[in-house]
Amino acid sequence: MGKIEKLIEKILLGGSDANVEFDDLRKVLLSLGFEERQRGSHHVFSKSGLDELVNLQRDGSKARPYQVRQVRTDHPAIQPLEPPMNWKYEVIIYWSNDDTAFVAEVPELPGCMAHGPTQSEALASANDAIELWLATARELGRVVPEPKGRRLLYA
Repeated sequence: MGKIEKLIEKILLGGSDANVEFDDLRKVLLSLGFEERQRGSHHVFSKSGLDELVNLQRDGSKARPYQVRQVRTDHPAIQPLEPPMNWKYEVIIYWSNDDTAFVAEVPELPGCMAHGPTQSEALASANDAIELWLATARELGRVVPEPKGRRLLYA
């Protein structure tokens, strides 16, 4: 079994998400036929026939565990700054003990996530991820969802 196959098995087993090297995760996606676009520290991967865009953000040499989980979930064999007015997408920011960082998720743009050491840096990074996600989707002729605004209900 080659290195790529071993890493795919490691990802599928889900037991060591915090120990996957960023470059190795990137190589797995490329070996599976994904195309990569990069802006800043964000890498967005797309594949013909798949609706999901996978968004990875380099942070040192390791991939963040949520990114490994995203690849495992999305792959068929196995994505204080004010956002621009045209980005009225909901962003959920939370602290992740696993990632030791704030994670910013954009639920209306599947796979669009980012992280940072502070809430404002996670939001700034999410803005970059949104911009790249939208540009990639438009370039590939994919449907860009209209922002629905606040979706969460409180009990």
